[in-house]
Amino acid sequence: MYLQNKYTKWYYNIIDNANSRKISEGYFEQHHIIPKSIGGSNSPNNLVNLLPKEHFICHLLLTKMVDGINRRKMWYASYMMIVGIKRVKRYKPTARSYQIVRNNLVKASKERPGTNLGKIMSEEQKRKISNSLKGKNTQPKSEEHKQKMRKPKSEEHKKKLSQSKKGKSYGYTHSEETRSKIGKSNTGKIGKFAGKKHSEETKQRMADARKQYWQNKLNHK
Repeated sequence: MYLQNKYTKWYYNIIDNANSRKISEGYFEQHHIIPKSIGGSNSPNNLVNLLPKEHFICHLLLTKMVDGINRRKMWYASYMMIVGIKRVKRYKPTARSYQIVRNNLVKASKERPGTNLGKIMSEEQKRKISNSLKGKNTQPKSEEHKQKMRKPKSEEHKKKLSQSKKGKSYGYTHSEETRSKIGKSNTGKIGKFAGKKHSEETKQRMADARKQYWQNKLNHK
């Protein structure tokens, strides 16, 4: 189950010390000697009560005691020791320990295989995928194709768009009564430029900016 290395030796030293300790008072956390995610059970022989710090260290050691998919599982488990369910007197790791756990989590995410990796699709699944893609151009579009899709509108088309928008506000035409109410509600309101006089040059720039704005709006319709 576990690799034969120094980390496994350290791990079982902590477990043995915990089993020989007489628990009287204090806060302890229950730990699966062989984690359930890699085949452990809830039997009494597989459970041990650890101090919060011991519990966290054991989960760090477990990442060095297994390989393959089990190693990824232990990386996730060690990370959940920090960000998972908050408990009273939970061990708070040092910055260095947190960095190790966080880096391991990134490695686990990169090594995690795709959901369909290694799976063999049935003929029916292949047929459904094939039928769903029929008639669709799945090839990347060329720049020439993109330019054709962005074909500029003719002057006549722009003129029709402009005429269709006259007297409309966001697609809605206000009745005379609504216009009257809007006018009354705006009566007496002071704009941010109230009392300021613009120079002829400034007025011209503002007019050009408004003209350019609406021209751009028409070109992108």
